[in-house]
Amino acid sequence: MKTGGIGCWLAALCAGAVWAQPPQLSEAESQAQAEIQAQRTDGLIAVQPWAQLLGAGRLGVGWLTAQAADGVVEWTQAGADDASTVWRQAWYSEDGLKQANGTSQRAVIDGYDPARPIRFRARSRPITTFKPYKVTFGEPVTSPERRLPALARPGGKVSFIVFNDVHNRYQNYPLLTAQAGHAPDFAVFNGDVLQDPQSEKEVTDHLLLPMAWFTSRSIPCFFLRGNHETRGAFARPLKSYLTLPENRYYTAMTFGAARVLFLDSGEDKPDASGEYSGLVDFEPYIEEELAWLKREIAGEAFRQAAWRIVVVHIPPDWRKEEGKLWNGERRMRERFAPLFDAGRVAAVISGHNHHSDLIGPCPDTGRGFQWPVFIGGAPALTNATVIRVEADARTLKIMRVHSDGAVGAEQSWHK
Repeated sequence: MKTGGIGCWLAALCAGAVWAQPPQLSEAESQAQAEIQAQRTDGLIAVQPWAQLLGAGRLGVGWLTAQAADGVVEWTQAGADDASTVWRQAWYSEDGLKQANGTSQRAVIDGYDPARPIRFRARSRPITTFKPYKVTFGEPVTSPERRLPALARPGGKVSFIVFNDVHNRYQNYPLLTAQAGHAPDFAVFNGDVLQDPQSEKEVTDHLLLPMAWFTSRSIPCFFLRGNHETRGAFARPLKSYLTLPENRYYTAMTFGAARVLFLDSGEDKPDASGEYSGLVDFEPYIEEELAWLKREIAGEAFRQAAWRIVVVHIPPDWRKEEGKLWNGERRMRERFAPLFDAGRVAAVISGHNHHSDLIGPCPDTGRGFQWPVFIGGAPALTNATVIRVEADARTLKIMRVHSDGAVGAEQSWHK
């Protein structure tokens, strides 16, 4: 939020103290935290594998090792009781070199059939010496098997859940997921799930372990940046722990009847703001994203989808007075929103504001904004929410569910 004067400075200082002091956890929160921490294990594989969506027929898998190692993923679409199962191998390579001699492991499964379940497991070998012409490996270690159900379902059906502004309170995930109904096809982290990451441990505890937890429950994930993931000493190395489509923080994917735009709204202040120490360059980055977005909404996959849905951290809001708009808010309103109108999106899902809200379409149709914006809640569990999307070829339903199970906003569309 904007600050100015002694009173605002003190308010900001107090707010910082709130972030610095971990809240007292309830028994349910402690149990949820322990569930997620259980994805950190002893032995060579230190963090169990997580699955990240990359698009039709592609899946990214990551895991961490306790020491320098190599890594592959073994995968199959045979049934679990098929004695003749043949495990295929997938890996990650860049510039002709397979990933090796580090502790952050990745692999890309390419060419699997999303209409069928898939099973996979991570396999790594510790590297004891790495010479130019001779690498010495220790004994390989294989993770427990993970299974994902078919992502492409009959009738164009798809369901997914969206979290926002968790700000390191990763214990929220199991508790909110339990309130969101039956298991979704995938989960989306819609920004500010990390609080200005400073270290690998912070990223591991608050992002990688939760993704591993979801994957252990057969739910793959997709990560979107918010403004807080762009801050802190670990904002730049963050990408090396993720597998992203086209190595970008924004993309579009088709799931059944829905085309989903996952967008990066960037920082919330101008590049020249003193807080960034001259080290951000979002204006040209956003220009590139907008150029891509124009091509996307003109494309066949977008135009042919029954439902077009946007997931982005900072919400576009037609209601706010012009003089009160921050840079990120103005960017969403003036640059992104007209493209959402041109693409005739059904709805936008956002966070950022730290209070749940539902922005209806603008009554003045000449201004555009002819779609609702579902905004998720705040970090503390009492104010936290999860947004659930259900779609098929004939129907779209979006609802915001609160931590007590109450539905705070709900809307349906029918064709």
